[in-house]
Amino acid sequence: MTYRDKKQVLLTGSIGFIGSNFLKKLTTKYNVIGINNVQDIKSHNYHPIKKNINKLKSNEIPNDLYSILHLAAITDTNFCEQYPQKCFDTNVCGTQNLLEIARKKDSKFVYVSTSHVYGAPNNLPILEEDPKKPLSMYATTKLAGEISCLGYGNSYGMDVSIARLFSVYGPKSPPHLVTSRIMSQIKGNFINLGNLYSERDFIFIDDVISALDIILRKTHGYNEYNVGTGKSYSIQKIYEIIKKLSKHQTPIKSSNRLFRKNDVKKIVCNPTKLKKLGWKPKTSIYSGLQQTWEWFDRNLIT
Repeated sequence: MTYRDKKQVLLTGSIGFIGSNFLKKLTTKYNVIGINNVQDIKSHNYHPIKKNINKLKSNEIPNDLYSILHLAAITDTNFCEQYPQKCFDTNVCGTQNLLEIARKKDSKFVYVSTSHVYGAPNNLPILEEDPKKPLSMYATTKLAGEISCLGYGNSYGMDVSIARLFSVYGPKSPPHLVTSRIMSQIKGNFINLGNLYSERDFIFIDDVISALDIILRKTHGYNEYNVGTGKSYSIQKIYEIIKKLSKHQTPIKSSNRLFRKNDVKKIVCNPTKLKKLGWKPKTSIYSGLQQTWEWFDRNLIT
């Protein structure tokens, strides 16, 4: 049996923001083994295992494994700056451990990385082959994970794909993301933010899931893909859209202490390579923020 005939996938970070959304699509096609460091509930075609990715053993995973989809990581850039060892242990050592399991199981490997690896880009929009110049511990560890993927792909002939996500947002997004920070403060007296004029390529969660799905199904060999829309918006513009959607006129206080160290002025993706697989983003920034705001309004804001 080749891995293409197998019907099980292993999904790390299956209760996280991206993982929990991807899980819904995966369970319609595969039996999914979910790896998390907290307990989760078993459901149809979903079998969670409470385990640290660094400590996961090959013999704990079935042999008939089609792919490992590696989403688990410490993604909060401030946390990574404060605790670099913890960030390195999870994002680098955990990735290498999973690559080794994929090698032993003869499984495809899809690694979710980040546009942060590009640092301050020389040219826009950013291409996959552009220089990698990480400016933070988070970006450094994600790039180290990418290098491990390249090494395993070259050394063992594994099918390994890297998906570099740009600024993902949507319902259930974690609190450190700027869209979440704006929405969680919009009913207060004011909104505390840092730099309002840096521009990012914001991509809605549904478009990210469709990108990961097509990468899983259509790629062979070693690949790198940018996952973004090809458009960028300033933090100020995102705030203005959310303000209109929420019908709250809450003012912003821009604080120097909240400015991100080594902040990059503008980031925008060139997604041409991914589009050649048949993918394209379908959600406008207005529609995506509306769906995100409706979720926040129902669930988090009192």
